[in-house]
Amino acid sequence: MGSFVSDNFPLVSVAIITYNQKEFLKDCIDSVLAQDYPNFEIVIADDGSTDGTPELLNTYSKEHAGIFVLKLSSVNQGITANSNAAHFSCSGKYIAWMGGDDVMLPGKLAKQVDFMEANPYCTICYHDLDVFESASNKTMYIQSRRVKPREGELREYIKYGVFNGACASMVRADKTPTNGFNDLLPVASDWCYWVDSLARGGQIRYIPEILGRYRRHENNITNQESRIRQNSLDHLNTCNYILARYPEYFNEAMFCYAKNIRSLRHRLPYFKALIFSLKVSLDFRSIVAISVFLITLGKVRL
Repeated sequence: MGSFVSDNFPLVSVAIITYNQKEFLKDCIDSVLAQDYPNFEIVIADDGSTDGTPELLNTYSKEHAGIFVLKLSSVNQGITANSNAAHFSCSGKYIAWMGGDDVMLPGKLAKQVDFMEANPYCTICYHDLDVFESASNKTMYIQSRRVKPREGELREYIKYGVFNGACASMVRADKTPTNGFNDLLPVASDWCYWVDSLARGGQIRYIPEILGRYRRHENNITNQESRIRQNSLDHLNTCNYILARYPEYFNEAMFCYAKNIRSLRHRLPYFKALIFSLKVSLDFRSIVAISVFLITLGKVRL
């Protein structure tokens, strides 16, 4: 790598975590290789795939010498362990995270690096996303129309929870937690990772432009089972972690805890979950849901 490139274009580690996503992985990798930013490495952690993913990755690595860093596990370790395999293999000034089924749009890396370089107090930079159906390749919705974009420091981020899509996010490597992703959170450890990063200083900032595509398919669309899934438990336990690690943000953590309980109301005793949420943090949506439930004698559950 020439000194001009390394001096003027800081190294970006594109961290991709994958498991049995061979059918999507080529689109993902090709979208990174097509970026016009001249200085990046592609760090891919595969969690013991059995669909031919390791063979595909080795082929890419041979064809693009010096770009790929492969962490190929022989066994399935789980999402958080696999994320840490990628995290601790990154050597860039910035880390851009992706799933093996996500897609970068042209100019993404250059625009995010330019933003981060121009805003040294920015710890995390994220952008808007096109959420699309895999089978048809058609847009389902634009992320910013479903989740309100926000900016701020740690206090705001704890209060409102994860509002940045993982595949939209770039983080300063020197701000990331020393221990990486919290291994006590086996599935949804990303919120905690971002919280710990912001706890080391700086802000999360937003670029109001669609620079990536998030794929929805049968393997990642939210399951409609009645049971509470591990990712929901991880979000609740992240609130507990925040209370223990950052007690000065008690009010914000409890606000987010209440929001998480409210989101689980159809998988918990409905009325009790809403009452609990309301007691913890006064919220207009909980008031409306309780009122409608009582007026309709329990027939309508929002």
